[in-house]
Amino acid sequence: MRSWAKLPSFIHITQSVRAKLVLFLLAMAILPLVALGYFSYHKSAQIVNTQFGSYGLYAVEQLKQHLDTSLKQMDSITGNILTYLISSPIVIEDQEPRTYNQYAEEKNFKRFLASFENMSILSVNVITPSGKLIGNDAINADKLFQSPFWAGVLQKNGKRIVIQKPNYYSSTSVDYVISLIVPIKNSFGIPTGSNILIDMRADAILGLFRTFEYDTKAHLQIRDMDGHVVLQTSSDDTPKDNDIVWSKKLETEQWVVEARMPYSRFYESSGIILKYTLLAAVVTVVIGAAMAAFFSYRFTRPIKNLSHSMKRFGQGELSIQTPVHTSDEFGYLSEAFNRMTGQIKDLIEEISLKEKQKSDAELKALHYQINPHLLFNTLNSIQWKARLAHQTDIQKMLQHLVVVLEGSFNVSQVLVPLHKELDIALHYLEIQKYRFGDEFTFHFDVQPGLEECLIPRMVLQPLLENIFFHGFVDGKGHIGMNIVSTGNWLEIELTDNGMGIRPEHLSYITSGRKIPGKKGGLGMRNVDERFKLHFGENCGLHVESQRNQGTKVVMKWPKTV
Repeated sequence: MRSWAKLPSFIHITQSVRAKLVLFLLAMAILPLVALGYFSYHKSAQIVNTQFGSYGLYAVEQLKQHLDTSLKQMDSITGNILTYLISSPIVIEDQEPRTYNQYAEEKNFKRFLASFENMSILSVNVITPSGKLIGNDAINADKLFQSPFWAGVLQKNGKRIVIQKPNYYSSTSVDYVISLIVPIKNSFGIPTGSNILIDMRADAILGLFRTFEYDTKAHLQIRDMDGHVVLQTSSDDTPKDNDIVWSKKLETEQWVVEARMPYSRFYESSGIILKYTLLAAVVTVVIGAAMAAFFSYRFTRPIKNLSHSMKRFGQGELSIQTPVHTSDEFGYLSEAFNRMTGQIKDLIEEISLKEKQKSDAELKALHYQINPHLLFNTLNSIQWKARLAHQTDIQKMLQHLVVVLEGSFNVSQVLVPLHKELDIALHYLEIQKYRFGDEFTFHFDVQPGLEECLIPRMVLQPLLENIFFHGFVDGKGHIGMNIVSTGNWLEIELTDNGMGIRPEHLSYITSGRKIPGKKGGLGMRNVDERFKLHFGENCGLHVESQRNQGTKVVMKWPKTV
């Protein structure tokens, strides 16, 4: 009876403790949640508005650049036409040709104008004062001269650019075009007072207009230097003082591309973010309270044990195993941790073994790589000599090539004596002598007593090949090689007076990275990796180069015999 009498008091105390724990967890969760929600909303709204503004400015900039590019293209065509008229003895009268020569000249001029037409350039024409049109046959001259567009051209002297929807083409598929009208002030073989008319499709510009308007619901327009609207998305827009405005001025013409958006629409996204932030906060508080009440009493012991085991594991005790007290998720997590520690221990041992095997495999793979440029360029040299039918020279070239190839294919020797590597390099230079003749010179200076010192196989030939195919122009230049011993180290200094390496490429080469957009990539990187694999990371290549002044490659490695 006494035990049953004490039970309600025990339950009451237990519930009180849980309530206090739940209240504490809720307080600790709500305060950061409120702060996080506020700063999250503020920062998100700021980022969205900034990105929206950047997008609007970027879109207007794209429209501006597209218009500038189109106008520059039409100006370039105008310049080409005027250059043609100035440089050629063409004579075109303000009437139909009366002789065959006049007909032929006019026909050739018309073909010249048609050569500028493409997917974007709709037509290029020259219109004489009497209304004679030389250019695209798809234009109905009568409709052109009767159109309001041409009437506006005649009312204003000088160069004009108009965005319009022409009605003077026989094709009904022609939409808006950018029309450039340039008066020809001097004769240049055609009647004075003639005009150049170039029509460029405006489909791309209208597509950008429609896309921007669809994405942002903004009002877009292009205004000329007088403030007249050249093109706009809608005519019923009413500007307001608080509108968000993006505008860019063209470089080629005094036009302004302007996008205008109402203030409320621009900040509409911020309101949506605030709405969903508040909703997420309320839902999070409710879920947090429920989870805190249900799971608070289950967290302490398993997490503490697991944390302690993880701490010991992080300190290097790889054999640690955490005790498993329950069969729920925490028990499963403890078992998973125990499996993980065992697997990590096995994995570390496996990785150590594989890293050693990988180093051996990489070293062997590097020795098996054959530079295809050697075979390709040598065969080209032989082919070139074969055309001259000097069989004796070809035989000598093949002899040198066989020696070089024997050195390349001899993968059984990882390190070779220095004199053998120099011998292969000299044979390779002899091959290049047959190709370029006396266009280049070379000088090798080897300190006596170093001939038997070991060096990785086939490291000089790729560097010499780089000089011929990247440093020299038509094989012209000088190659110098100096080999000395400094204490327990050997050092090779290979120099040339060729074009040198571009500064932007030198940083990639010195860091062992592949130059973007360049094929291959063996060359220096292969040689550098082989020195590092054989003798350690402190060995390898050091490259210095100045554009048009030459390149110096220094190789340093321990002296071994």
